[in-house]
Amino acid sequence: MSTLCQILSKTWRIITAHPRQYSTLSALFLLPISISAMLYTFFSQPASLHSHYLQSLFTISTPASNSQLLTTLIYFLSTLLFGLCANPSITYTTFAAFYNKPVELIPSLNSILISFFPLLATLFLTQIVVGLIIFGSGVLMLVAYYGLVILLGFHIDGRCFFVIAVIIMMGLIYLQVEWCLSTAVVVLESKWGFAPLKRSSYLVKGTRKVALSMSLLSMTVGGLLSMWYLNVAANRGGASKGWFCVEMVVYVVLTTLLSLFAMVANTVLFIYCKASHGETAVVIDEETGVKYVALAKV
Repeated sequence: MSTLCQILSKTWRIITAHPRQYSTLSALFLLPISISAMLYTFFSQPASLHSHYLQSLFTISTPASNSQLLTTLIYFLSTLLFGLCANPSITYTTFAAFYNKPVELIPSLNSILISFFPLLATLFLTQIVVGLIIFGSGVLMLVAYYGLVILLGFHIDGRCFFVIAVIIMMGLIYLQVEWCLSTAVVVLESKWGFAPLKRSSYLVKGTRKVALSMSLLSMTVGGLLSMWYLNVAANRGGASKGWFCVEMVVYVVLTTLLSLFAMVANTVLFIYCKASHGETAVVIDEETGVKYVALAKV
């Protein structure tokens, strides 16, 4: 727990030491993600609930031809694009700030050009693995159900499926902990594909409890914020326009800050994990741009 407190404390000190840099990066990349999440939740509500508010708040009407699929696609693509820009720039900035190197906007933005496609490829492979695990679990559940219930005549109640769902969720959380440092590995060690996943699994050894605590903390706070805003969006008919706008702004600000803190903390955890394995970081002249970051390989 002391290590967790140290990481969170160091994260806070880094952010407060470079408020202008992190504010700029948050406004460029994290704020659009939060706004997209806010609008997606808003538009996902039944048209009868939000049509009046759209007309009164934004003085526009909602065409009947608006497709939920199109809204979801736009939300997914915007979140993916800005996320792939936010992660390398914030990771790069945090790594430089941790070692008291100059923190500048241009090198941080340059890191996006180098890490964008490696991050995209790694994310794609990760989602394939997760999808195969979920698909395989579903197939096993169907086979077990067919074998036990139809062939052998056993009775299975809903609790069995709940237990299986919990087991699958625990497996996904385990993978989240094992791969939590993969983004930092892609950005700071120039790896991609399955290599960052293996590297992350190696680095996180000995600090899995800390990584799990950080993941659960982030998911819990994010989940509470989402539940609160879902409730706000669903019951906005009883609130004034001004108060509803305030709640929307509060949600956007809090989710932006949470995303920033989580990304910075993840990079700090990466540095702590390297230190726990006896690895050191070598920082070369920053005039070479993004490539001045060179970490020891194993």
